[in-house]
Amino acid sequence: MSGLSESIYMRSPIWLQQAAVAVWGAQWYWRRFGGHFSQFVAEYLERDRWSAERLRDYQAERLAALFDAAWRSPYYREAFSKAGMSERLGPWEAMAKAPLLSKNTLRSSGDRLLTTSRLPRGVSVFSTSGSTGTPTKLYYTREFLQQQLAILEARSYRYAGVTHRDRRFMCGVRKVCRLDQSKPPFWRFSPAENLAYASAYHLSPRFLPDYLAFLRRYQPRIIMGYPSALSTIASYALEHNDMPAPARCVITTSETVTLQIRDVIERAWQCRLFDQYGCSEGCCFASQCEHGRYHVSEDLGIIEILNAQGQPAAPGDIGEIVCTGLLNTLQPLIRYRIGDVACWAPEQTCPCGRSSRIIESIDGRLEDMCCTPDGRQTLRFDTVFKGIDHIREAQVIQEKPDLFVLRVVPAEGFGPSDADLLRHNMLLHVGNVQIEIETVEAIERAASGKFRAVVCRLTPEERKRLLRGAT
Repeated sequence: MSGLSESIYMRSPIWLQQAAVAVWGAQWYWRRFGGHFSQFVAEYLERDRWSAERLRDYQAERLAALFDAAWRSPYYREAFSKAGMSERLGPWEAMAKAPLLSKNTLRSSGDRLLTTSRLPRGVSVFSTSGSTGTPTKLYYTREFLQQQLAILEARSYRYAGVTHRDRRFMCGVRKVCRLDQSKPPFWRFSPAENLAYASAYHLSPRFLPDYLAFLRRYQPRIIMGYPSALSTIASYALEHNDMPAPARCVITTSETVTLQIRDVIERAWQCRLFDQYGCSEGCCFASQCEHGRYHVSEDLGIIEILNAQGQPAAPGDIGEIVCTGLLNTLQPLIRYRIGDVACWAPEQTCPCGRSSRIIESIDGRLEDMCCTPDGRQTLRFDTVFKGIDHIREAQVIQEKPDLFVLRVVPAEGFGPSDADLLRHNMLLHVGNVQIEIETVEAIERAASGKFRAVVCRLTPEERKRLLRGAT
């Protein structure tokens, strides 16, 4: 939705907003699920059971086509030449020599990555602002868009035992109603998509009974959204014994799923949570199979996990995600630094039998990786909150090398013993530092609507000093 059309939408009465969503949803449904969508789903399902060797051969074939296209891009032609590359290199040799692509470069020079001066018909241009507010322009052909939706169908919905045709409830970042709206409905319907899209900006105790009453009436089979938004609904439901209708599955994305969040959501909806990891750039995807392990979709993109020295991280060690999309030859993203961190699973076999590589965990944003005084890096703080039941949500902030602040939204029953246990757990996790606990009514979201569970406010100089072992 453009800025002007969004402004008109927000000023419209609810009945007109609903009509607009229905029309837009029908058009969007055809664009996403028409054409070659079914063929792409079938191809993803077939490749899902390929051997590792066959997947590697497929990647080499796609990489060769990707580099052939990239040499037609003004940006890559210059960058490859500076790196001493030639068009005669084989695909894996070219990958080894290709320079990393930063987010700033994509943001400032996205048009220079294009491999043609004349856009094909049907290209969609998406603008994402991220955390900086500066738009990044992403170019999707119609087929590339359908491939992105097909991967969700084949490797997310089907893993959970559902399809995109099942009734869905989505609680995400889209502003579907005015922020000052003070009574329901806080959701709008897209009949063509069989979807109710709910506002994530009205999840206050005042309105949560309305959400839960609606969920009992609507009875969606699939619950989707940000983990933080869904856990807010789930926590309220469990605390007040005001339960939603049971669902077939919950599918989450965009934020780290902690053990506490998973437990609360699964108890509230009485089903399993399946998490997925992807990006609007369309260059990587990983999703949980029926055994809960994160399988990388290696036919969509190649994921590297690099340590601080730029070398492949050992299994179990946290590193920076660098990804190469295999499908977008219009605007190739080669060795793209997406800004997130993860680690490879030490055990690379899964009872499901799939041969794709397995990520142990997707831990969050690179810039929010905390550094302890003894030089360790950490992002996950799940163990800090283990055994503490009186917290709705919490955020860990590293203010200084030796100062951590825990911002806690308390539930009924939270008291001094909980605070003492939090301090104890934090000291075990990060060492001898100062711990402050701050209780708040709510934790603000980022401009994108995402919840940041961990925030590191160290300067680059402080981070470097800690990693060198200085205190």
